[in-house]
Amino acid sequence: MAYDTVKLRSPSIDPSVMARIEQQCILRSGMHLGTGEVLYELHAGELLGSWDSRIAIKPMHEEHQADKNGTVRMHPCEPYLLVEASVHKAMLGHNVYGGPTDFRKACCDLIALVEKLLDTDMPGADFWTVHRVDVANVFNLPKASIKQFFDGMQLLSFPRRGKKAMKTAQSLYFPGKTTTVKFYHKGPEFRVHDLARLRRFFKILFGHLYGPDESLQERVERKLNALQRLADNRLRVEVEIHADKLQYDFGRNPRVDEVTDAYLQRIHDAEIERVLREGKQGMDTVRTEEAVWQRLQDTYPSKLAHVLHAFWQVMAVRGDEKARERYTKPTFYRNRKLLEEAGVSWRGSDVFIVANDSPIHDFTPMRVDRRFCSLPARNRPEYHVSRDLLRLAA
Repeated sequence: MAYDTVKLRSPSIDPSVMARIEQQCILRSGMHLGTGEVLYELHAGELLGSWDSRIAIKPMHEEHQADKNGTVRMHPCEPYLLVEASVHKAMLGHNVYGGPTDFRKACCDLIALVEKLLDTDMPGADFWTVHRVDVANVFNLPKASIKQFFDGMQLLSFPRRGKKAMKTAQSLYFPGKTTTVKFYHKGPEFRVHDLARLRRFFKILFGHLYGPDESLQERVERKLNALQRLADNRLRVEVEIHADKLQYDFGRNPRVDEVTDAYLQRIHDAEIERVLREGKQGMDTVRTEEAVWQRLQDTYPSKLAHVLHAFWQVMAVRGDEKARERYTKPTFYRNRKLLEEAGVSWRGSDVFIVANDSPIHDFTPMRVDRRFCSLPARNRPEYHVSRDLLRLAA
């Protein structure tokens, strides 16, 4: 699990300090004087999307408040800042892999970076309030398997989310008031939104680190090709947690130090499970033992299919409790999980067959899956963008 875009609100800021920040937001950007390339931007406005690599700094003098009639309007207030950015891209320059897994530290690093870029003291990150968090899981799958995953998801029905769902061949979005759930193939998204930007960045960075020479372009392309290959084999599963969800759970927008990793992880897992469970309501239902046998034969090796078929018969005829008596605890839970992942149900003697014929029925976009990417990014200087940007811009 890693964090991507976060949106934070500062405590009240002294008006004189705010005036300095507003001037910095308009004028401050990092430029390589030798090439004229912009290395970073501090942008007074909204981010373009989850792929945007900029840091959005929005000075505010108003906030939403309810009047005596309950109507919510913007009212004047003490100055404060809204900061929104991908902490993943701020740390690595991309979000193909790696990324921060400690929410509090990620927020502290982001505020420290903004503080240094603006050359202005900021309130401690712990006292900023949280208004959005994107929590992402990434899975290592071949391109063909990712395509098959989306082909299968296209066939499933999502009754509660269907009207709002946005489906493409390589992505699936479920927008909502409290959360937005996103499944997408990282390869195409990286090629469209990150490749050109990183080509410029690595050209400047490698020229600075190794000096301009004939191999510079080759070095840059080799790095980009490596990142593109990784992105082509990455399925990204994100849950965007909105302010409404945070306000509902905490009674208000919580401070950074009040939001735990366990809380964010729990929301992510629950939202993904809810989407998958709703999708399974669109499966075809059959009631014959032969259909179960055929499904297991198509999904697993022959020997394992025989074992699971026998296990299914015990579960279907005698129930969960009797099956627990006959099998050891590890065997029971392992076999039950394999049946569920194959799209087989034993309850009520009904059998559910997944609506597609994808060969990756053993895949589930949850952290328990063996293809879940959990290793941190390698400690290489070209991945630590924020540190090098500061050094180059100094």
